[in-house]
Amino acid sequence: MEIKLKNLRRNYGSLHAVDDVSLVIPSNTVYGIIGKSGAGKSTLVRLISMLESPDNGEVYYDDKRVDNLSKKELIEERRHIGMIFQTFNLFSSRNAAENIAYPMEICHMEKDYIKKRTEELLALVGLEGRGKAPISTLSGGQKQRVAIARALATNPSILFCDEATSALDPQTTRAILSLIKEIQKKMNLTVVMITHQMEVVRDSCDRVAVLDSGHIVEEGLVSDIFSAPQSDVTKDFLSSLTNVHESMVRWSKDGGHYTLRFRGSTTDEPIISSVSSVTGAIFNIRAAGVQNVNNEEMGVMVTDIGPDEETARKAVTLLKEKGVSVEETKGGV
Repeated sequence: MEIKLKNLRRNYGSLHAVDDVSLVIPSNTVYGIIGKSGAGKSTLVRLISMLESPDNGEVYYDDKRVDNLSKKELIEERRHIGMIFQTFNLFSSRNAAENIAYPMEICHMEKDYIKKRTEELLALVGLEGRGKAPISTLSGGQKQRVAIARALATNPSILFCDEATSALDPQTTRAILSLIKEIQKKMNLTVVMITHQMEVVRDSCDRVAVLDSGHIVEEGLVSDIFSAPQSDVTKDFLSSLTNVHESMVRWSKDGGHYTLRFRGSTTDEPIISSVSSVTGAIFNIRAAGVQNVNNEEMGVMVTDIGPDEETARKAVTLLKEKGVSVEETKGGV
């Protein structure tokens, strides 16, 4: 199901939480919305998922407008969406299977169907045979798997994930993201991933919108955003990822006035040697690494370029001609 947002606004007093946002989220894709704390992403997902109404603007699911539905119509439309949260929101008084069954019970589905569907969902999320397990006995990752199964109980067309992995350790996060991608493909879901973690976008999303102060400052394919970020907010997110990601090797904390981003085949070519040979530039490499973004290799290098500004400018020009994205950070990375 495609989601279209037209000129959405939502204010809380003088705070413009969502300020004139227009966006198209393609059907059958994993779409990321990323922003720092206070950027407006949680408000935006509440508007998209019909939990709140916008002050102005329109929300469409395919060609159907959904922000102005009656209460009865709204209840019916919400059955087409699922939601998972950071805090799991499970009933501690119910076991795993009973939590998954709950949405089907309130929709008054037949008991035999609920039992069959619950078993199918337990198997889908990797918890086959754990239906009777009390919630208190499950790990964080297992609880989130139950929450995912519950969100899928009514066969939704859209799945919203609001900071769904923020409470999990890195290994469990990767497993949950892999599961969500697998489920998305099996069920042809439109998945909207709300996050403040760029690694979540890298590991799970096809497209991403970067939100700042209620505005979309950048939007596009994840591979394009990673290889050539345009906004300062996106560059800051990627800089933080560069500094902490396990694939990066940093041997100098000082310097690093340029960040070079290599994409695809450029990661295998001797571009630095070639540029150095042609321009006489000297590269003092501070950090480097390669990561995989949507099955495409992305290389990142943090470096100083010398011996003087004129040579550095020539080197940067030639790097760009060879398909390398270059960012200058005057204070160093």
